[in-house]
Amino acid sequence: MRYTTPARKALVVAVLLAINVVLAVLFDALHSEPASIVLTVLQVAGWYLVTRVFRGPGEAVRAARPWWRMTNRPLLSGVFGVGYAVLALVNIGFSLAGFGSLSGTVSIVAELVLAALFLNSYACLRPRRAASAQTPARPRSRPRVPGGART
Repeated sequence: MRYTTPARKALVVAVLLAINVVLAVLFDALHSEPASIVLTVLQVAGWYLVTRVFRGPGEAVRAARPWWRMTNRPLLSGVFGVGYAVLALVNIGFSLAGFGSLSGTVSIVAELVLAALFLNSYACLRPRRAASAQTPARPRSRPRVPGGART
């Protein structure tokens, strides 16, 4: 199943966020370190799953997306990559300030992994976008009818 329209993508993201909120509230109520780690792993898996099933304009719907391709646009990959890198840095700061825990460390690792995946996607997509922008479009020829006359 592939999602190509903004409405369907928004629905998938809304469902994943709702599940995330329910699990976060449940795990927080349990005050469980292992549950927090499980939630982090599920969040990373959910992000990666979404990047496999979403398709952007001009992207093949049936073909499998390359492992490194997280979005259809380099800028979006870059924004997510920088966002996750900043989030990891903030959480590293909190850990160094004495708020560290095992689940916090797992969260930082997950944020760094997502940052690396999105920034790698940015780095791989950027040359492709630049190359496609420089390639001039071929003029379309009109079909010829028998006898040499054009239609």
